[in-house]
Amino acid sequence: MTIKPIMKNEISDKIVIATTTLYRSSLENDLVRAEIAKETITNAKELGYKIIVVDGGSSAELLRDFERLGAEVCQQELSGMGNCRRQAFKLAYDSGKEIIVWTEPEKAPFIHQIDKAVKPIIDGSADLVIPKRKSLESYPVVQQYAELLCNTFLRELTGRDLDYCFGPRIWKREFSSYFTEYKGEYGDKWEVTLIPIIDAISAGERVASVEIDYVHPRQQTESEEKDLGMFRKRIEQIENSTNACETHWRKLHQPK
Repeated sequence: MTIKPIMKNEISDKIVIATTTLYRSSLENDLVRAEIAKETITNAKELGYKIIVVDGGSSAELLRDFERLGAEVCQQELSGMGNCRRQAFKLAYDSGKEIIVWTEPEKAPFIHQIDKAVKPIIDGSADLVIPKRKSLESYPVVQQYAELLCNTFLRELTGRDLDYCFGPRIWKREFSSYFTEYKGEYGDKWEVTLIPIIDAISAGERVASVEIDYVHPRQQTESEEKDLGMFRKRIEQIENSTNACETHWRKLHQPK
C-alpha cells in the first residue's frame, strides 16, 4: 500500500478542525454521510490539518476508520447537539492551535478552501470568519429555499450580509469563549453556532466574510433530494435558528 505524503500548506500547523459525528448503520442517508465524513478527514490529513471528531454513538468500526484516516476521535460526554459541539470547541481550544475551524463533517470540499478562508485572520484584519458560498445550486432544492429564507431573515435582523446558514466558522483561539460559553438557552441545537455570531456582531468584534468556491457533495444531495425527513429537518432548523437569533438580538439591543 502506498501512503500519500502530507502536503502541508504554510498555515496548516496553526489550524485545528473541529467536528461532530453520529451515523447509524441502519439508515441509508447516514451511510452516505459517513463516507463523506471519511473524505473530510482524509482531505484534512493530506493538507496537514489536525482534525478532532467528537462522536455521539457511531459504530466502533466506523470510529476506527476515522482514526485510521488521521482523526483524533473522542466520545461525546453529555447528550445533545449543543453539548457535543461545545465539547468539540473546547477540545479544539485545548489543542493550543492558533486558529479553530468548525465544520460539519460532510463538507469535504470545504477543507480545500480553508487556506483561502483563514486569510483575514492570518493578516490580522478579522477575529471571526464566516465563509460565503458563491452559489447554492449544488444543494437539494428544499435546502436551497430554506437557507435562502433563513439567511435573508438574519441579514435583515443584524444588518450584516453574512452566509449564516453555511455551517463552517473560523476564529482565533482567544475568541473561543463566544462558542464555549453559550449554554443553549434557545434550544441548544443549530443555534449554537449562530448565537456566537450575534454576540460578536453586537460586541463590535471584527467579523469578516470570505467568498469561496464550494460545491456540495453530489451523493449527499442525491440522497436527501426527496427525503421527507430532511424536509422536516430543514423546517425545524429555520424555526430554531430564526427564533433563537431574533430573541437574543432583541434582548441584547433592547432600550435601556
